[in-house]
Amino acid sequence: IENVVTSFAPRPKKAWWQSENGVEHVSIQLDLEAEFHFTHLIMTFKTFRPAAMLVERSADFGRSWKVYRYFAYDCAASFPHVPHGPPRRIDDVVCESRYSDIEPSTEGEVIYRVLDPAIPIRDPYSPAIQTGHKMQRVNHPGLNLDWEQEGRNLQGRAAEKLLFWGSSPVLPEPPGCTHQAQPSPGHSPQFLCTVTCMGVEPLQLCTAQPGHMQPYACEPNYAQPWASCDCNEHSQRCHFDMAVFLATGNTSGAVCDDCQHNTMGRRCHLCKPFYYKDPTKDLRDPAVCRACDCDPEGSRDGGLCDGADDPARGLIAGQCRCKEHVAGPRCDRCKPGFFGLSTENPRGCQWCQCDPRGTVADDSRCDPVSGECFCKRLVTGRHCNQCLPEHWGLSHDLPGCRPCDCDMGGALNNLCAMETGQCQCRRHVMGRQCKQVEPGFYRINLDHYTYEAEDARLHQGSVVEREPPTDRPASWTGTGFARMLEGGWVEFHVSDVPFSTEYDVIIRFEPQHPEAWQEVRLRVLRPSPVSASSPCGNTIPADDQL
Repeated sequence: IENVVTSFAPRPKKAWWQSENGVEHVSIQLDLEAEFHFTHLIMTFKTFRPAAMLVERSADFGRSWKVYRYFAYDCAASFPHVPHGPPRRIDDVVCESRYSDIEPSTEGEVIYRVLDPAIPIRDPYSPAIQTGHKMQRVNHPGLNLDWEQEGRNLQGRAAEKLLFWGSSPVLPEPPGCTHQAQPSPGHSPQFLCTVTCMGVEPLQLCTAQPGHMQPYACEPNYAQPWASCDCNEHSQRCHFDMAVFLATGNTSGAVCDDCQHNTMGRRCHLCKPFYYKDPTKDLRDPAVCRACDCDPEGSRDGGLCDGADDPARGLIAGQCRCKEHVAGPRCDRCKPGFFGLSTENPRGCQWCQCDPRGTVADDSRCDPVSGECFCKRLVTGRHCNQCLPEHWGLSHDLPGCRPCDCDMGGALNNLCAMETGQCQCRRHVMGRQCKQVEPGFYRINLDHYTYEAEDARLHQGSVVEREPPTDRPASWTGTGFARMLEGGWVEFHVSDVPFSTEYDVIIRFEPQHPEAWQEVRLRVLRPSPVSASSPCGNTIPADDQL
């Protein structure tokens, strides 16, 4: 394969290696050109994964090959003489089926680890593992990946990505020499290495160049190549750290200094807090780390976002992490049912506390700023938990409450208790609407004392008798009406009032023209002056002119 080493950075997931259609046995071979410690392999396929596949390696420039691992959908059919199942020892050669399923149809992976984490290893860096174990150490190796397409149609297979992990072995120290690695005073970040060797004169001193570092000293005829800092072009300076060197299996002890472009980490490969890695840019791009765009009031940790994509941990680069009651890509608004976004609130927003009986169809939602609930037509209050005046019975009905409907005569007003609907009754009146009279009392109608105009004295008027309608109640009492002309008058003789008290005088009339009467005058003629000691003693003459 040409251009086998590439990052695909300018066009991710738009390039792949594809085999010919109809070819049953296909292989990819890598020449690693130098001694290499192979650790693990991840291969991602653009198409279906192969029905059968094997990974093998060569330590003699391709003259002979030894198999690392077999992979097959049906191990018994494809590799009948190979044991099936997980390996029990490091050097077991087995066939696995978990990476050969027909699903997924794309982006499927084949993963191989030389040191299986399920197999306990006391010291992965021991000489037995590093040098004596042929599964770990490959001298001048090549890597070969063969697959068969038997059992599935022979359309070309396409490998989208091949990630190959390993490291170069560290050269041994010169015979009879010991090394001492320590920074030279006044020469930071350059690194000074000293070597004391028996019988070797003079003492050799080596200084690392900017952008490079070297873990051991240089010796005549024993030069070791400069190791690059590998800071992903975000720094030109690094220093050697023995703990890192040992932790990486004697691969690299480089630790980058003064990472630029908002990066950090041992290789300047991470973004600083409040920045995230742009998945569309190469790691070496100066603009790879972009600032988080999270509202500090509604975000956790003051606006911190996910630094990079990590599907296993559910992380998405640049994604804000909202507080419990906050929503939105920027965590800048309250969730439905909450209000009052605040930095001080550990949950971000407060609960609306709207009464579901009194709020509109959106149930418990409220104004996201003020917290005012959205009430039904006959409901009021900040939490929509009160009926409007002259209404009662908060419920889930569409209007929310019901009218009090207090009786005009039996109640003092049209106000009632919100829970029960009980109106405020007059004395000796009872019932929710004050329509019932207490036992031992009776109610006088408004027209209990009635005087008909057709029985009164008429001036410029005449009596008109009318038959009551059969399809509706009559709008008059008595035998009919007294038809009066403009300027005429009617005199009623009232002689049966039982006692002196407050009375209302009501005149019922029906104009025969669309417009109302311009003026109606009423005068009360008393048979004698009002006694000051009577209930009407406070009456004045003007009260008798209406």
